[in-house]
Amino acid sequence: MEYKSIEFKAEEIDVSKMEVSGYISTWDEDLVGDIIHPGAFKKSISEAFPRGKVKALWEHSLPMGMPLHMAEDSKGTFAVTKLSNTVENVARIEYMKDGVVDSQSIGFNLVKGKYDFDEHGRRNIYEVKLSEYSAVMFPANPNATLDNIKSLTTQFLVEQSKGLHITDSNELKYLFDSLKALIQTDEPSIDTHNEVKPLIDECTVALKSLGDFAKTIKFK
Repeated sequence: MEYKSIEFKAEEIDVSKMEVSGYISTWDEDLVGDIIHPGAFKKSISEAFPRGKVKALWEHSLPMGMPLHMAEDSKGTFAVTKLSNTVENVARIEYMKDGVVDSQSIGFNLVKGKYDFDEHGRRNIYEVKLSEYSAVMFPANPNATLDNIKSLTTQFLVEQSKGLHITDSNELKYLFDSLKALIQTDEPSIDTHNEVKPLIDECTVALKSLGDFAKTIKFK
């Protein structure tokens, strides 16, 4: 699972209807060089959304509501969310009104063959499997998440154990950039420390196993 976050404005909150509206993703390039292209959400909107398979969560973990409307436009993907009438959501609306929680983040999986790297090392994403979007307090840099980086390092270690080598320098550069972004942007906490340290250890093992091959890689 990967995550991307953007800010939303407090005036997009309708307290009387318990609704929140705003963009959950935009088409511009993010801080680690990812670009989600128009049409990437088309299948999720036409298939998963009508079947109730796209959820609205709080901090990617707690239930919050369901989307009433989802659509792509020239700016990105826009969603209107109906928050469930719960005590927790009443408090959450106050957090959003006050700007304590001021971002939305999507949780998605990539589709095989639907992304590539260009000559500048940017990852271009043409289709995603959207499973949820969340109101978040501290948005991580796009793709700078523990799950994504762990997935990349695990893939690398598996290939190394098979005697193979990652020959695409863009994949390795993406791993470095994602880990750097995670360390720079994540809010320090006990939970974060407990999660990040094992990840850094795993990355260290991966980098050591790379050996002399790493010295041959030239980054643009």
